[in-house]
Amino acid sequence: MRDWVKLLRAASYRGVPFYVESDTHDGGKRLGLHELAGGYTAYVEEMGARAERVSVTAYLLGDVADLQGAALRAACQMPGPGLLCLPVDLPRMAYVEEFSRMRERDRMGYIAFGLTAVPAGAGAVAALGLGNLAAAFQSGVSKAAASFAGLF
Repeated sequence: MRDWVKLLRAASYRGVPFYVESDTHDGGKRLGLHELAGGYTAYVEEMGARAERVSVTAYLLGDVADLQGAALRAACQMPGPGLLCLPVDLPRMAYVEEFSRMRERDRMGYIAFGLTAVPAGAGAVAALGLGNLAAAFQSGVSKAAASFAGLF
């Protein structure tokens, strides 16, 4: 039997770490449904793949969760794709389409984020080598640190 806990990867976006409560991946096909007047059958036209989306419920925990939250927010707002690492999936370049930060009065030291990301595409991912991944990771960390420093 597999030891899943040992197989899980650390989660991060642009090098900013977080924990994952849950993640979902959505995709599919774009379909044109043609229903003809007076007809009893429909014609279905396949129009290619739908854009894949990854939804993540992330959280930060501890005495510096507020500072980590500011760094994650800054990473999500940067232009262009960043390296998204999730516990089960291989790291891939992705655009954060939207995010929301959630805090509750009775859960001090706990900040949750809802992230929706769109993978940068098979071409961009396929073109990445180990050197590119390392550079993207280091670039993400330095950009997030620079944006975070601008907050103070």
